Amino acid sequence: MRFLQTLAAVLRALIVIAIAGLFLLYVWPTRFRYDHMTVDGNLVPVRIDRVSGEADMLVPDDGWVPVESPQDATPKGAPGSEKS
Repeated sequence: MRFLQTLAAVLRALIVIAIAGLFLLYVWPTRFRYDHMTVDGNLVPVRIDRVSGEADMLVPDDGWVPVESPQDATPKGAPGSEKS
């Protein structure tokens, strides 16, 4: 009888740990982190993928659109910034 009580307690603990693990894996933290940026004087919602780091901005007519990086992201004075 005592063995069954101990087994039931262990099983309950394992179930609670499994549920907590599934919650942490699939719910928190969420895949996206939400922020905002200013585009032409307007605040635009931005979502950033926590796994890949890719960012999308919400455009009213088009939905989530990837945020484009600047054409030339090389800072002045950095190697390779001089044009020949």
